[in-house]
Amino acid sequence: MGKLKEAVYQETEKVFTSFVTWGLGVLFMLAYCLFIYWLNREFGNYVMIVGAMLYLTVFFFFIDLWWRYRKERVIKD
Repeated sequence: MGKLKEAVYQETEKVFTSFVTWGLGVLFMLAYCLFIYWLNREFGNYVMIVGAMLYLTVFFFFIDLWWRYRKERVIKD
């Protein structure tokens, strides 16, 4: 019975991680849209384009760091 309980906990953790990751992705996408809209209204097209590129660069950098950390953690475990 202990193995079944452990397997249920592991699957629950995977599902929870998936939902949290998906939810954060939606929030970051919404923040991106609002940021781009605000930049376009306040500063115009060129600043909007530069701001969009910087926003995506920063978030992809952090996503890459998170992804590498998780992969290295799995390899070490």
